[in-house]
Amino acid sequence: MKAVKNYMSSPVFQVEANTSIQEVCRLMMERGVGSVIVTENGEPKGIFTDRDAVRAFSMGLNPTDEVRLASTMSNLITVDEDTDVFVAIDIMTKNKIRHLPVKDKEGKIIGMFAITDISKALHDVFP
Repeated sequence: MKAVKNYMSSPVFQVEANTSIQEVCRLMMERGVGSVIVTENGEPKGIFTDRDAVRAFSMGLNPTDEVRLASTMSNLITVDEDTDVFVAIDIMTKNKIRHLPVKDKEGKIIGMFAITDISKALHDVFP
């Protein structure tokens, strides 16, 4: 079994829900990441991705609007760090997502298993 913890990116960037969409996009560009975890009072509530940015602007949201208006706040899908990569890929495929937050045994988000990590995992399985 190949676990997602072996392929995930870490650390995971987090922003509070009252952060502007423009600021979140700037941070994502600076750090070269395609997603950030959105928190409220430090608790993970959603994920904001590059796809969410496109959706937000196409809906006419203002760059100064809070990220909570454009994030997928009600649907944070996660996996445990020991989840097999093929299970994670299946979850991503079924939910049509490209970023999957990874939790440790205490439930803390410790990494992000993204579509770009899949090729690394498959290369190890099928050299």
